[in-house]
Amino acid sequence: SPPLYKQRYQLVVELVEKCQARKVADLGCARCTLLSRLKFCSCIEVLIGVDTDLELLKENMYRVSPLPGDYLQPRPSPLSVRLYQGSVAVKDPRMLDCDFVSCIELIEHLDATELARFSEVLFGYMNPAVVVITTPNADFNPLFPGVTKFRHCDHRFEWSRSEFQAWCLDIGRTNAYSMEFTGVGVGPAGTETLGFCTQVAIFRRDPSNKMKMKNSELPYKLIYEAVYPSMQNRKILHDAILNEVIFAAECVRRSFIDIDTGGQSEWRTCRADGEECALAAFSPEVSGPSFGGSPEVAGCPELSWSPEVTKIGAQLHIPVSTFFTNPRIRQLSDSLQQLQEVLQASNRVKLSHCGSSILYPAGDEN
Repeated sequence: SPPLYKQRYQLVVELVEKCQARKVADLGCARCTLLSRLKFCSCIEVLIGVDTDLELLKENMYRVSPLPGDYLQPRPSPLSVRLYQGSVAVKDPRMLDCDFVSCIELIEHLDATELARFSEVLFGYMNPAVVVITTPNADFNPLFPGVTKFRHCDHRFEWSRSEFQAWCLDIGRTNAYSMEFTGVGVGPAGTETLGFCTQVAIFRRDPSNKMKMKNSELPYKLIYEAVYPSMQNRKILHDAILNEVIFAAECVRRSFIDIDTGGQSEWRTCRADGEECALAAFSPEVSGPSFGGSPEVAGCPELSWSPEVTKIGAQLHIPVSTFFTNPRIRQLSDSLQQLQEVLQASNRVKLSHCGSSILYPAGDEN
C-alpha cells in the first residue's frame, strides 16, 4: 500500500474535489507537499499554506510555483497561492471565508494552551465549511517496535481514539459542527480492534452557524504569492484563441501543399495536449483555386474545408466561420462574433478588408 503520508494526502484531495472547495487552507503546511498536490484541483481558486517555520517555507515555496506547462495550457479558472508565516493559534482575517481547511498531523505538536487557542481560532473565528484533522492513533502504537511513549520526539501528546473523539465532539457541540470519524493505515490481520494507524475527523459546519466578528490586524507574514495564468485573464484567453486559429490555418496550408504536389499527405502534427492528430487523405483530383464539399483538413480533423476556402496568388483566404467549426476554438470563443473581435484586435493574423476571412501564406515557407 502507499506510504501513510500519501494516504493522508489522497484523502484530503478527494474530499476537496468532492466538496468543490474554492478557498482551501493547509495549516502546518511544512514542506508544502500537500499544497503541491492540491494546486492541481481545478475547483480551487485560492490556496493558502500556513507554518511557523520561515526557513522551511522559503526552501519549499518552489513546490507551489507555476510550471512551464501552466503557461502553455492555462487553467480554466483563476488560482492564487499564498504562503504565510504564522501561528495557527492566532487570528488573521485573510484566513476567513475558507471552504476547506486541512490540519494534517498538526495538533499533536501543540501544547495545551496552543491547542485551546487553535480550536477557538479555527472553529470559532475562521469558521470554514469543512475541516479535516488527522493525528496519530495511540491505540495503534503497540504495533511499532521500540515506541514506548510517542512516535516523534516533538509530539506533545498522542491520543487514543476515545480521547480524540471526545475532544472533537466537544468542539462540534460548542461551534455547531457535525463530524465523521475515519482513518488511514490498516494494521496486520488480527489487529482490527486497534483501529487505523492515523485517525481522522471530518468536520462539517452547520448551515445555521454564522460568521463571527472579524479583526483588522494582519499578524501573518506573507512569504510567497503566485498567481497562475488562467483563461479568466483576457489577454491569456485571446492568446489561446489566436494560437488555435494559427494552428488550424497551418493545417489548411499544409493540406494545400499536399494537394498541389499530387499525393497523400505524410505530414503529422501534435496538438498542445500531446495527442497526435489523425491524417486525412486527399486525392490529386481535388485541386484548383476553390474546394467543394467538406473533407477533413490534414493534421486537424476537427477543421473541415469550407466551399469558400480559396487560394489567390500566394495567400489562402480562409473564412473565419470555418475556424469556428473547430471544437476547441468554439469552446474558447463562445460565439463567432467574439472570435471575429479577437482576430480584429490582433496583429498576429491578417484579415481581409471586410474582416470575414483570414489571409494566410500558402507557400512552403510560412
